[in-house]
Amino acid sequence: MSAAPTPPGSALPGDTLQPPKLLLGLVAASAVAHGGLAVVGGAVWAQVLSAVLCAAGLVAVALLIARPVPHVVLGVAVLGMLGVASFLGVLGAALATGGHPVSGWIGPWGIAAVIADSSVVRIAAAVLRRAENAGRGRP
Repeated sequence: MSAAPTPPGSALPGDTLQPPKLLLGLVAASAVAHGGLAVVGGAVWAQVLSAVLCAAGLVAVALLIARPVPHVVLGVAVLGMLGVASFLGVLGAALATGGHPVSGWIGPWGIAAVIADSSVVRIAAAVLRRAENAGRGRP
């Protein structure tokens, strides 16, 4: 049993996309913000978490430049979601302990990171939606 033929012009998982430069800039800004958090993050575990997110962001920037396929754009969206979840998790940990072990996350670096991460998710979802609509023949 063979698969149905793919209509011409459809967006296959291996097809390269044309993500806007805004997405690339937001991912880079997110990586920089997480790098800043790794320096001022307070608790060691929060600094390590932010350093990992910074490194992953830099890898995502390189992948977006080298091969902007749907899998990479989806990975960027997931990375943005993890960044937002890390901010909320660290904020929850700080509130639960009653102390300020991660006070840097509530400062400018943390706010910049969560805004950039949430914007990355939004723009990456729009890029994937546009590619899916183009594959169906819709404008």
